[in-house]
Amino acid sequence: MPANLKCPVCSQLLQQLDNGAACTNNHRFDRARQGYLNLLPSHKMRSKHPGDDKQMVQARHRFLDSGCYQPVVDALSKATRTAVNGVEHPVILDAGCGEGYYTALLHDAFPQASVCGFDISKPAIHACCRRSKDIQWLVASVNDIPVTDNQVDVIISVFSRCDWKEFSRVLKPGGKVLVLAPGEQHLYALRQVIYEEVRPYPVDKLVSQLPEHFSLLEKGSVTGTMKLDSSELILDLLAMTPHYWHVKPSQKQQLSELTSLECGIDMKLYAIAYQPAES
Repeated sequence: MPANLKCPVCSQLLQQLDNGAACTNNHRFDRARQGYLNLLPSHKMRSKHPGDDKQMVQARHRFLDSGCYQPVVDALSKATRTAVNGVEHPVILDAGCGEGYYTALLHDAFPQASVCGFDISKPAIHACCRRSKDIQWLVASVNDIPVTDNQVDVIISVFSRCDWKEFSRVLKPGGKVLVLAPGEQHLYALRQVIYEEVRPYPVDKLVSQLPEHFSLLEKGSVTGTMKLDSSELILDLLAMTPHYWHVKPSQKQQLSELTSLECGIDMKLYAIAYQPAES
């Protein structure tokens, strides 16, 4: 059963229709031919085309489908299994799902769950719909999650931004947030080619600033070594990272001339619990 959605205009419950959804205030949202609902009104968009563009989405799709991030898939699946333990029909929300790689894998791994993925990038959600027709896909922002209150068991956040106020609204008491973030040495070899000086990523800042009612349950490391055997795969990896926005043409040229690169994965996986105060 899909997650219950709320209207992004007036916050009333959205009723599912054959061709979309509508609320009692007659705000209507047509279902795109690809199968998703666009619940990001234009007045709430910070740019005309927010999020990853089509080229970045295609690069992410190719890279993730190569299997290079299998250790990440294994760790995330294991953590999700722990998080939904004892919940008969969990609701899993992938907040900032990108092109849907992890969302689709979790949907397959937990057939008893209702899985919903959303992202601000329309090209990313188009790619999601090509991955699976059985998942509830939305164009939406983590700042204003179009899901009704207190119904989500697990939120997945993979290299995405956490909005703790919205997370606390949609999570059930006792719900979990699983956050994947870079470790100090993540993709060090890639960064070494690009920059003269490679600085370690800051870690644990997220958990040192957890708001009230959120607490860290567990912190784990996800590590591994990828052997990238083509310049195309190396450039696809670059396009998945924030460095894509800052790299100079000369630096990109350096990467394109490489035919192989051994590059380390170093990620942190945080399991965070939400428990509001009893009223």
